[in-house]
Amino acid sequence: MTNKKRKDTFGNGLIAFLFIAPLLQMGGKWQIITGSAIIRTLVERQALEELHEVNNHQEELGGSGYSSRETPNRQTQMNKKERRKYPSLRSFTWSEDPEKSEGQLLVENTVQEWYDAKHATSSIFEIEFINSLDIKQCPFCESNDFTKYGHKKDGTQRYICKECGKRFTALTNTIFDSKKIPISEWIEYLLHLFEFHSINSTAYDNRNSPTTGKYWLIKTFEVLKGIQNDVVLDGTVYLDETYFTKVRSKLVTKDGKKLRGISRNKIGVGVACNETKSIFIVTGTSKPSRKSTKETYSQHIARGSVLVHDDEHSHSILIEELELDSIVYPTAETKELSDKDNPLYPVNNLHLLLKQFIRNHGAYDREHLQDWLNLFWFIMNEPKDKYDKVLKFIEMAVLSPKKVRYRDAMSSKHSK
Repeated sequence: MTNKKRKDTFGNGLIAFLFIAPLLQMGGKWQIITGSAIIRTLVERQALEELHEVNNHQEELGGSGYSSRETPNRQTQMNKKERRKYPSLRSFTWSEDPEKSEGQLLVENTVQEWYDAKHATSSIFEIEFINSLDIKQCPFCESNDFTKYGHKKDGTQRYICKECGKRFTALTNTIFDSKKIPISEWIEYLLHLFEFHSINSTAYDNRNSPTTGKYWLIKTFEVLKGIQNDVVLDGTVYLDETYFTKVRSKLVTKDGKKLRGISRNKIGVGVACNETKSIFIVTGTSKPSRKSTKETYSQHIARGSVLVHDDEHSHSILIEELELDSIVYPTAETKELSDKDNPLYPVNNLHLLLKQFIRNHGAYDREHLQDWLNLFWFIMNEPKDKYDKVLKFIEMAVLSPKKVRYRDAMSSKHSK
C-alpha cells in the first residue's frame, strides 16, 4: 500500500472517529473506555470479517489463477528470471474495458472488499488501544523519566527517554515491535491456533506466508513461557503420564532393533487436573523416576489433596511428601473399561486431546515440546470462550517485554 493510500485510510478513520467521539461522550461512556474494550471491539470486527472470508473463500481462489500446488515457498526456490508471474487477485479479463456491466462491477467490487479486508492498516481502534497502554518505564534503560514525543504517521504515540535519549512506543520490545501487519491480524491467527489448526493451514487461511505462521508461533511461545509455573491443583487431583516418540533420527536401537515399550525413545509428559484446571509438563525420557516425579508435580499439587492415579510406583514420593490421600486404580483393571466407567477418564481425556493437538503439528521440534504444552495449556484452561482467550493473549503480549527478531526466530535452532 502506498503512503498516499495509508494517509487516506488513516484520514478516513480519523474523520469517522471525530463523528463517533461526541456520541460516545453523550452516552457517558467515553471516559471509561479501556484497552480491553478496544481489543474486544477489534475481536468482534475480526470475527465478522472471518465469517465473510469463509463464505467466499472458494470463489476467491477459483478466480485468482493461483494453484494450491504452486505455493510461495516453491516460488522462492526458483531463479528470479524463471519465476512464474501469477495474476493479481484483482485482475479481471474486463479490467481495461471502458464500460463494464453491472455483473462485472459486482464481482470487481466484491473482490476489492476481500482484498481490503486482508490488507488493512491499523484501525483507529487499534491505535487507540496502543495509546491507552500504561507505560511504566523506558524499555531500553528502565528509567521512569520519559515524556511524550509526538506521534507516528498512523497516530501511535511516541515517547523519548530523558535518561538515554532513545525514542519508543508502547509496543517497543514486545512481540509486536516493528510490526508490518496490524495486531488485528493476530486475532484470526489465534482463533485458528486455538481450534487445533496446523500452522500451515492457519497461514494459508489467513493469506500469510508459511514462514509468517512459524514466526508468529515462536512469538506465541515466548509470551506463554512459564505460564504454568504458578498453577496449583487442589481437592481431588487426577494424575497420569502419557508419552511421545522421539524424532526418527534420534531413536536408540539395540542390536539394530528399536527399543520396545516405554524406553529411552519416549518423551514423558505429566498430566494432572482437578475440576477447574490442569497442567502439562515434560517429565523426561522413559518412565518417570521418584526424583523426576517430585520435580514435575510437587509445586503444582496442594498439600493434603486427594490423588487419583494408576499404580505408577514413582507417585509414592508425592503421597509421602505432600501428605496426599491416595486412590489407586491399577492399569490392568481400567484399560478394558469404557470412558464413562473409567475413574481416570478426566486425565485420560486430556491425553486424547493432547495427542490430537500434537498430531496436527506432526513436524514439531521435540526439543521445544514444553512450548507446545504451554500453548495447549492455554487452550484448555480459563478463559473458555475463544474471544476472551484472544483478548487475554493480546493483553499478555503487549505487557511482556519479549522482542523476537525474525532472523533469530527463523534460524536453524528454532525453525522447526
